[in-house]
Amino acid sequence: MTQNPLRRRCTWLVFLISLALNLTFVARQGGWSSDLGGDPDEAAHAVTSLMVRDYLADGWHRSPMSFATQYYADFPKVALGHYPPGFYILAGLWLLPWVSVQSLLILQSILSAALSALTYRLASKMMSVPAAFMAGLLVTLLPASLKQNQLVMSDGLMVLLSILAAMSWKDYLNRPSFVRSAGFGLLAAAAILTKGSAMALCVIPPLTTIQCSRWHLLKKVSWWFSAVPVAILAGPWMLYSAKITAEGMIHVPLHDFVPAALTFYSHELPRMLGILFTLSAVIGMALLMKKSRAQQSDSALSATLCSMLVGTLLIILLIPAGLAGRYLLPALPALLVGAMLTADRVSLYLGRGRLAGLAAIFVLGAVEVSEIPSKDVHGFGSAVLKSLPAPQEGRAVYWLIASDPRGEGAVIAAAAFACPKRSPSPLRVYRGSKELGSSDWMGRGYQAAFASQDQLLDHLDKLRISRVFVDLSAPAERQQPHERQLLAAINLAPDRWQLAFEQTVTRRPGETGVLRVYQRSPSSIHSSPD
Repeated sequence: MTQNPLRRRCTWLVFLISLALNLTFVARQGGWSSDLGGDPDEAAHAVTSLMVRDYLADGWHRSPMSFATQYYADFPKVALGHYPPGFYILAGLWLLPWVSVQSLLILQSILSAALSALTYRLASKMMSVPAAFMAGLLVTLLPASLKQNQLVMSDGLMVLLSILAAMSWKDYLNRPSFVRSAGFGLLAAAAILTKGSAMALCVIPPLTTIQCSRWHLLKKVSWWFSAVPVAILAGPWMLYSAKITAEGMIHVPLHDFVPAALTFYSHELPRMLGILFTLSAVIGMALLMKKSRAQQSDSALSATLCSMLVGTLLIILLIPAGLAGRYLLPALPALLVGAMLTADRVSLYLGRGRLAGLAAIFVLGAVEVSEIPSKDVHGFGSAVLKSLPAPQEGRAVYWLIASDPRGEGAVIAAAAFACPKRSPSPLRVYRGSKELGSSDWMGRGYQAAFASQDQLLDHLDKLRISRVFVDLSAPAERQQPHERQLLAAINLAPDRWQLAFEQTVTRRPGETGVLRVYQRSPSSIHSSPD
């Protein structure tokens, strides 16, 4: 069997093995049965995907803006605007035949497996097939990747599209043409329209041109044409959402943010990869940099991978969007290719023991980061299912959930997925953080909405709230004044509110608490003015 057929067959083998591992992991480590509260943004991604699905299925004859406005009023965890639409379009289409959280988790596993296969394919062009095979599997096996498979997030799709864009640009460097230039531009635009941090791709054309000394490409119109799809497709959205996105930024001076980011990610990278793979990756990136300048057959690929790493570092160090380990995910394929390139070079000195040496490095590195993440978010969905009323034609039901972003999101997402009709919905869920207080997307500028408990209770009457969920499982330091005010007001008004039940909830492994669900007393129902 020649090298190319072997490489192609192994690509599918890496994909299938990774997919099987991903699905097994999600099922066994709690992701399959957990509520949507593993990340503050998880519920928003899921509900927005569901909204797009419902629009495609039932609401296509209505104005998209009016449909989205109505949907947000009923299930106020729609993130479109704060995040671009790319992931939601794919996930909405995916949900058309099967509306469930499990369906979205299967999609996440497929995206992760595809990323593993592509990483293998890139690595196999510059190292032995066994080493490339291990690089591809590491994309799936690292705890940071496994954790993402448990969550409904847009990062996986963004990284996958970024790798595809990088591969397209690598092809352009080797064989310049308008088609390959346009391919890079379209894939880069798709990645940016999935998550704004894919703007890191914009440094790939200039940096690779410099690294490979392909100065003659600057004279070609096709080189410059790569920016056209990005400007036309992604540019308008980035301009439209700029003010909304700014709410998600940390308002600190850049000279304070950069040192903090450097400190955080210098600790986070070894925690994510382990010391062995981190050192191997650093050496491997140096080898790739050398390759990119050597005018070898794989110099374009080496330069592209180096540029992806540089672009990712520039984004996470210069854009104050917060500090999180998952922001390193776009650099993961390049780093793992570098790590296994180093391992492959070392194994050359082992002669007949080369394969055993590679396996030993792989196992040692994998064992070092062998922590298996688990997801344990339960109870919120059970409380929703216990509270859902029997469908009654023409009767609207109004709830309010008071919690932190995770708790509010878990209840709203559970209600949205459980509600048999969503557009329009007979159920509307209000967020305590919006109705009883006010702040921006990041929680800054918080103010309680009501000065007294009587005013708060009157507001619940005005909204015709029939059921109130009060989450007591969040740590005390994350509870806002309006949550304590709400609980005190309800407890002092037994003529209006009665405790329906208490639900044990789990936020993460080992962190449990109580969700209290109150129902309005039948004799205290007040109608709000028209």
